Amino acid sequence: MRFDAPVVRHFVKYGIVGASNTILTFVIYTILVKEVGIDYLVALLIGYIVGSLNSYLLNRHWTFRAGHVAHSTAGTRFALVQICAIAANEGLLYVFVHHLHVEKIAAQAILTVPVLVVTFFINRAWSFSQGAGPPPPVSS
Repeated sequence: MRFDAPVVRHFVKYGIVGASNTILTFVIYTILVKEVGIDYLVALLIGYIVGSLNSYLLNRHWTFRAGHVAHSTAGTRFALVQICAIAANEGLLYVFVHHLHVEKIAAQAILTVPVLVVTFFINRAWSFSQGAGPPPPVSS
């Protein structure tokens, strides 16, 4: 795979968007858990919703340049991926905190990377793709 291959550029852009979402989600999560006293699983859900809205908009318009894919298609697919990601993240977070005894904030930090990688490949291949094929190449 060449460095300038579309998948690499998509992944770098997705990573940048993911970093902004992660920061946004993590800040909201931390404030809600530490300052407001909301249950950590509810706090994660709220943070994920805010981060997901940011992610959809940035990935649709910048990362994958998927303006050709209808909002009804891309938005629905993206929402399904996010729902599955949130469910998996919540379940794993519960296991890390209650069974592995990892501190709540550290546990979420650990889970961020694998969730990002898995959702990248699903969103690239399905959420922002027209039909079954890969998305169109991204120009620099």
